[in-house]
Amino acid sequence: MTQDKTGVAVWMVGIIFGALAAVIHVLVPEQGLTFLWVMMTTMILGCWKREAPWRWILLVVPFVPIADIAHKLLRPQQVSRASMWGAVLIALVAVPGAYGGSYMRQMINNIFGTPNE
Repeated sequence: MTQDKTGVAVWMVGIIFGALAAVIHVLVPEQGLTFLWVMMTTMILGCWKREAPWRWILLVVPFVPIADIAHKLLRPQQVSRASMWGAVLIALVAVPGAYGGSYMRQMINNIFGTPNE
């Protein structure tokens, strides 16, 4: 794939990962699963495109609070305040995921001698 096609693909995959994180957060009552999913997906994106890992945080994380607010508007009796704060705290696990993936890619490049992108 060329650089342009890979760039568009990674952004589309990031949007899909964010939407899936929102679905997991709303449908599964376990916060830990959402945290693990967000960390895993931001790590994959950070490893895929290692420059500027902060953009993967900004791409994946906003889907979760937006979906939580939409769910609260549709079914106000089913959403707790803890769930709302958990949606905001997703950003805390996205940071080590994205930067960890970026550093992992840098380490792989250093060990195997692949050129920097």
